[in-house]
Amino acid sequence: MKSKLVLFFILISFTVSGCASNSKDPLVAETIATQKTSDPIEPINRVIFSFNNVFDKAVVRPVSILYRGILPEFARNRIAYSLNNLSMPITTINNILQFEFGKAGISSARFVINSTIGILGFFDPASYFGLEADYEDFGQTLAVWGVPNGPYLVLPFLGPSSPRDFTGLMSTSLLDPTYQVGNAANRDLFRGYRMGVGAINFRSENIEIFDDLQNNSVDYYAAVRSFYNQSRNSQISDNLEVSPSINQDSLFNDFEEFELDDTYIGPDVSISYPE
Repeated sequence: MKSKLVLFFILISFTVSGCASNSKDPLVAETIATQKTSDPIEPINRVIFSFNNVFDKAVVRPVSILYRGILPEFARNRIAYSLNNLSMPITTINNILQFEFGKAGISSARFVINSTIGILGFFDPASYFGLEADYEDFGQTLAVWGVPNGPYLVLPFLGPSSPRDFTGLMSTSLLDPTYQVGNAANRDLFRGYRMGVGAINFRSENIEIFDDLQNNSVDYYAAVRSFYNQSRNSQISDNLEVSPSINQDSLFNDFEEFELDDTYIGPDVSISYPE
């Protein structure tokens, strides 16, 4: 409880400083959304990145292939819908913190409708009512408040991040109301489902994308860093008053528009994995 109170006061201080910086100003917003990510601890990041890559090849990717091979697409879609639905309460909180009250109403309505009519979120009737999903996290909220991104970080198991996004991740873990349901054992099981199954489901949906990125990059680390930076900037630009030319829907839906840097050399390099 004390840690949550400390985090709450930290977030309030961010709110005050963010309001003072007026990050909704179009020029300030576009600067925030298009800023480059510095990488002052690249040697350490590369070591952690290599560890994550080995772990992915040895565990995450094979499990994801097995997951996609065993479960039919219908079942995988139900799991994806349920995971998306569970993110709606924290999206609502972030909508409110960003003063997007209309979006907060939509995300709240989506959660209620999909949790009831949609049978715990395994179906998405809210979309049929015109209530489209708009996912938010605390990292995006901190960006709206004007908090700088900070240096590029690679976290063990979690992958690319930054001080701002990592603070947002911890905020989500501590303050998401869906993590407060039931007793401690149930909460741990619930958290494991969201994090574990969520990671495997996400990886299974993007096996070819990650393979293509690695196969066609001289420096896979640099390519992922650039990919992460562009994807986060596009997500943040959706929250700020910026030029539509830098606004993209999501990280993977617009993968074909991703601008690879000079580490990209084409399809002549191939990497194979044991099945």
